Amino acid sequence: MGRRRRALRLAAWAGWLALVFQGVRAGAAATDTNPEHLAGLLALGYLAAWGPFFIFSPHGPAGTFGRFAVCSTALLLTLAAVEVPARLGLLDYREMFATPTPSWQRRGNAPDAELIYVRKPHQKSRLRYVGGDLYGLRGAKPWKHYDRELATDARGFRNPIDLATADVAVVGDSFVEGLHVEAGDLMTARLAGLLGRPVANLGRNGYGPQQEAAVLKRYAMPMKPGVCIWSFFEGNDLHDLHEYDDNRKNLGRILDVRRAESPYARGVVRNGLGFVLRNFISPASTKPGDSHRGMFTDRDGREVAFYFNSGIQFDVSEPPFPRGGSDELKRVGSILAEARDVCRANGVELVVAFVPAKLRIYRDLCRFAPGSPCPAWPSDDLPDDVRRLVGGLGPDVGYVDLTPALHTAAEAGEIVYLPDDPHWAEAGHRVAAEALAPELARRLARSDRTADGTALTRR
Repeated sequence: MGRRRRALRLAAWAGWLALVFQGVRAGAAATDTNPEHLAGLLALGYLAAWGPFFIFSPHGPAGTFGRFAVCSTALLLTLAAVEVPARLGLLDYREMFATPTPSWQRRGNAPDAELIYVRKPHQKSRLRYVGGDLYGLRGAKPWKHYDRELATDARGFRNPIDLATADVAVVGDSFVEGLHVEAGDLMTARLAGLLGRPVANLGRNGYGPQQEAAVLKRYAMPMKPGVCIWSFFEGNDLHDLHEYDDNRKNLGRILDVRRAESPYARGVVRNGLGFVLRNFISPASTKPGDSHRGMFTDRDGREVAFYFNSGIQFDVSEPPFPRGGSDELKRVGSILAEARDVCRANGVELVVAFVPAKLRIYRDLCRFAPGSPCPAWPSDDLPDDVRRLVGGLGPDVGYVDLTPALHTAAEAGEIVYLPDDPHWAEAGHRVAAEALAPELARRLARSDRTADGTALTRR
């Protein structure tokens, strides 16, 4: 009789624990990757799991509650001990668990009311990651694991030295900042060598047209350049207009540094549970890597796998194709007109450089598997649309479409874009610099300049 009773108790306990587990699992799947919800579910599940022990315990009320208190205290003390490094600022579990973090909360950055975030000056750090086109693709293999140094100048930009003045200032986003290549291989470094003049890199990852306009006024104009290059990337600059608008609506939360750097934000509970949600309970949907891969033959006859996971259009907030008459491009035109006026007032010439998406360059040079969606992804005549837009700003505003030069180099077998990422490889930075240099040299030659870089006359 005793054996049967113990068996029934064990069965009831096992069944109850199974129900608790399934309840927590079902609730977690509906949390939409919210670690706070999962923490609450786990706490409730923990308390519910003790139910059979309270019912069947032979230790009496005092012994039963005493055991519950000891176990619960030990668990809380263990969690507290693991949280201590985050509370003391010695460890940030967001980095350990690769928690998706807004730019203004990442190490080395700071929130900014106008630019949303800036990089801190005179910092050095190592960046290690894989290509962005691999995310969400099953079986995609990285071309390389990137390990790059980010060193910033007094303004927080990626320049090897602090430049008081510069003959050329280049404004743009991640293509200009170029975190996938070493500093000496950047387009700006190449331009400085080709022109024999100081060139300032004022690009920053994640910036869009509104932020680039602010950079031009806040940072470029005080450097008294002869020419300012405005880099326009077709892949996401139109979408970035909306992202900036959304961030401005949440500026109060963005500027709340204490909340972003709180021990809880850095802690193991929030970030560990978020990791579990993202990777095991509610993982993001994936696509087969083979169907988003194109095989390219380089100049040495080697087969290189190019992945295309962020085509020319990859966000629902992008304007529909063709984009030439979109409201977003009209907004870019207004922003460029303001930049033109600022440059004219300061005696600076403005040149707009069109940066094409990787698919525009390599679509007809790669062999895709049957059924691949990449060859059918939409395209349009945005390079010529932007050319016409810039032409309407006046004859003093220049335009350089980098598409022909990059495509010609790719036809010759050069890897100008990273096979596993949307950005330029080292050769892409070189080709872009070579395409821009003649236009810049011609415009710089029209200015007599003093030794400190101040423009005297413009013929």
